[in-house]
Amino acid sequence: MDFWEKECPVCSKVFHEGDDVVVCPKCGAPYHRECYKEKGKCIFVDLHQSKQSWQEVYDKTPPKTEKEEEMTACPTCGEKNPKNALICQKCGNFLSGSHVRFPFDENEKGEGFSPENLPEGWMFAGNPFALFIDPMGGVAKDEDFDGVSGSELARYVKTNTPYYMPVFKKIKDTRKGRFNFAAFFFFGGWYLYRKQYWKGAILSLFYFALVLVSYFVTNHYAADLWKEAYDAVTASGVSYPQWMEIFSWALAHRSSTELALMYLPYLLNLLQFVVQLFCGFLANRSYFRHSLKTIRKLKQVKNSENLMKEISENGGVNTPLAWSMMVCYLIILFSFSLF
Repeated sequence: MDFWEKECPVCSKVFHEGDDVVVCPKCGAPYHRECYKEKGKCIFVDLHQSKQSWQEVYDKTPPKTEKEEEMTACPTCGEKNPKNALICQKCGNFLSGSHVRFPFDENEKGEGFSPENLPEGWMFAGNPFALFIDPMGGVAKDEDFDGVSGSELARYVKTNTPYYMPVFKKIKDTRKGRFNFAAFFFFGGWYLYRKQYWKGAILSLFYFALVLVSYFVTNHYAADLWKEAYDAVTASGVSYPQWMEIFSWALAHRSSTELALMYLPYLLNLLQFVVQLFCGFLANRSYFRHSLKTIRKLKQVKNSENLMKEISENGGVNTPLAWSMMVCYLIILFSFSLF
């Protein structure tokens, strides 16, 4: 008999493929072996007396609607998710198959995990680019990160843990980080994506200010000044060595204000690149400190039953905010270029 997606009558947890299930020989009621040992007997004594089966009385599952058939049940908590979803919208774990367990300790009632059943290699069903990936990146779930366990830290990161967990361990053990190319290319947007809001806002505003000032100076001053210097030399029809000598002379006789305006866009572009390098080199360290700080605050105010849930809800990423920021950035640049 297939008990998949049915609940154990003792702990009310959904049966998963591979669970150790025992069945009452009299009424057919299924139990987790540990739950049955805890009770010491079948709890449906009334069915034994009336000679009825558990399935006839209690297993009256209504037929699935068309919408329900398009949903995927989470192998961890049983929550229904959209068919094409990769991560459960309730517990944040992967929907990659019933044989997979996310290797985090969890004390939250109804959302327990089975890390002892997890194989060394983790297989993501349906992902040909990540066939055997350890979601902890080789880091033990009980690894101590200054009072925060590896399982708690990974639960907070949630997305792309195979990359961040070993990076965090390297920072903890050697004080050496790793260059983050995502932060380099998306600067403040990456910080907003990783829910480091005040850092992301400051970096984004500073970077946008550099870009806008550079655009303004280039379009209203620098481009015209460079063109004037260039036209003054090319109109004389001299040879290339003479051209360079006259062009240098023309620049030297510009006022200090004009020269500053001519070279300012180049300096601002260089400063933009420095900001991107700053983000790339310091992103992982910043995220590591931010994660530890947030988890410690949650551990101070939350009890053990709700801690993992709170960590999961506060962690992860904020994709809509990051994309909104990038779209606004492009719109501002496009609009500014029209004036």
